[in-house]
Amino acid sequence: MLIFLLRQVLILLVLLVLGYIIYNKSRKNFFTCLMYHSVYKVGIPGIISTTEFEEQMKVIKNKKTFKMEELKGLGYKLPKNSVLITFDDGYKNNYVEAFPILKKYGIKATIFLNTKYIGKNDFYLNWDQVREMYDSGLVDFQMHTHSHAITLKHLKVTGFYDNESSPYFRRESYSMFFDDFYEENVSGKKMDGLPICKSVSQISIPGHKPKKDFVEKYRKIEKSEEFKKKSLKERKEFLTKLFKEKQNEFFYEVSEEEFKKTVEFEILENKRIIQEKLNKTPDCLAYPWGHRYKGSREDLRKLGVDIFITTRKGANSLKINKNWIYRLSADDYSIEDFKKELNNGTTAIYRKIFK
Repeated sequence: MLIFLLRQVLILLVLLVLGYIIYNKSRKNFFTCLMYHSVYKVGIPGIISTTEFEEQMKVIKNKKTFKMEELKGLGYKLPKNSVLITFDDGYKNNYVEAFPILKKYGIKATIFLNTKYIGKNDFYLNWDQVREMYDSGLVDFQMHTHSHAITLKHLKVTGFYDNESSPYFRRESYSMFFDDFYEENVSGKKMDGLPICKSVSQISIPGHKPKKDFVEKYRKIEKSEEFKKKSLKERKEFLTKLFKEKQNEFFYEVSEEEFKKTVEFEILENKRIIQEKLNKTPDCLAYPWGHRYKGSREDLRKLGVDIFITTRKGANSLKINKNWIYRLSADDYSIEDFKKELNNGTTAIYRKIFK
């Protein structure tokens, strides 16, 4: 027993020493890919302020920045002291707040667009803004699927839509319940009171969708005196049990065939619109919600996706792994922590050792 323990300790020491050697040898052979969504004039938890964003860009200004469309020309290998900057979804504040700062410091970035909302929703960019940023040579635009919509993974009720629900979550949940186009400050109210279940990206797994008459049936339950008397906890438990027992009455299971058609449409439509508007062919996909496609990546490569980007935290080797670019969400860091994270490659290095 003692020999076994000594052997285990020895193996651990060898791994730690190896990790230390690799770390010191490779600490400069990585790059960080930063992820943002919105930049607000006055920041709130989870969303960076304009001032904070500029402070971060000052730290980056002497690093080498690249757009996603430049990676192929680089042979998918970045030079030392590189960083990639990305924004998800395509919100108007990317143009109003972030773009002037990128121009000020000559920093390149990539925005992954939900094309369904571009030019059709006040929170999102319009195509004139997109073209201006693209023509500047500083900002690239890539795929994030057409609608960024979700599907239900489990039928356990975890809450209810209300005026405190994220407007982004409500917007991208809307198409599960209604056929019309989402309109800010109007459509959101139609969702108030509807139950929330565990959800994932609709291009991740087939999942479940509410049936066409779901809202009508649910509103009747919601208005019943018996339901009104229940506490919040009791309502969740009651609905979870009801939905599981009468699943076929309220939901339908998305078939593999329908799922495949959804994946194809979401990517090809996203790609088509960007191609049409900017006269370029996007080939990078940032997984919506960070939920990767559970099938073979080859399915997506056939649709024109060459590089896959996730929300999973980590640093990346300078020789880019096109299957999985890790990102660091920079929204909530103090400037001191931001500097530490930006210059810390241990996440990727230790993953190699202990994977």
